[in-house]
Amino acid sequence: MAVLVAAMAALLAAGGCDKGKSGSAQRGTVVALIGNRPVEWAEVAAYIRQAAGDDAKRVSPRVASSLLDQLLEEKLIERAVEEAVPKVDGPTVADRRRELIGRRARLSEIDKALLRKEWGARRAKGPGPPVVRVSQLIFRTRGQAEDGRQRLDRGEPWVEVSRSLSVAPNAATSGSLGFLAEADLPPKFQKAIWGLRPGAMTPVIPAPHGFHIFRVEERREAGQGTFEEEAPALRLALAEERSSAAVETILAEAKQAHPVSVLEEHVPFTYIGAFPKFPENRR
Repeated sequence: MAVLVAAMAALLAAGGCDKGKSGSAQRGTVVALIGNRPVEWAEVAAYIRQAAGDDAKRVSPRVASSLLDQLLEEKLIERAVEEAVPKVDGPTVADRRRELIGRRARLSEIDKALLRKEWGARRAKGPGPPVVRVSQLIFRTRGQAEDGRQRLDRGEPWVEVSRSLSVAPNAATSGSLGFLAEADLPPKFQKAIWGLRPGAMTPVIPAPHGFHIFRVEERREAGQGTFEEEAPALRLALAEERSSAAVETILAEAKQAHPVSVLEEHVPFTYIGAFPKFPENRR
């Protein structure tokens, strides 16, 4: 009997030596775990192809790793949306995501009184810097954004692309943001926008609320803008600042609740992203 028990123990130990894997992590098609939910390679490959425009195996490991991280972060936010209290409403995943971020960022508190106070505080420091008048297009997906950019490159009027594809609140009237100073621009947009000449457009820029394309309409020297002209741009700057901070908080909470691990041996490229590798986050 002792020999039989010892033999059984040896078999059980041998069966559990696959780096501590269990359940879905044993499948070769699973490349990551978010909590106990598997992420399949087919979904990752499709995401990389859509974002990079090429097969995942032909994209550099650095780009592929960055896009895998981006997908995992999107899935973490989806978990946060699922578990939000009170429940987040909206017809699509993107709508529910925007609703949660807006709620956590307290975007509804950005009213005219707050904007005037912020504008006055900035003007009190001096006449203000040079400004640019900017219009924006916002798209729900990168594919829609790339389609919009191609239509613009072919000469289709900005206002027509805005009306047919953009989800910006004022898309019907070209998505004007008014005048922005360089410091008013969120860091993610600043470099892309500020150096443009009037009439020039940015490439597609991903952000918490979707994918953006901006066009500079006009440039003015310091102190020429009024509150009414600059308020839309100031609203954008404050909203992006609050939204970016909210996304960071949501991600930190989701990572704590649902630890993420990448199964490097199942990924067809050298993973050099930010998430821990299995089983480092499962001990």
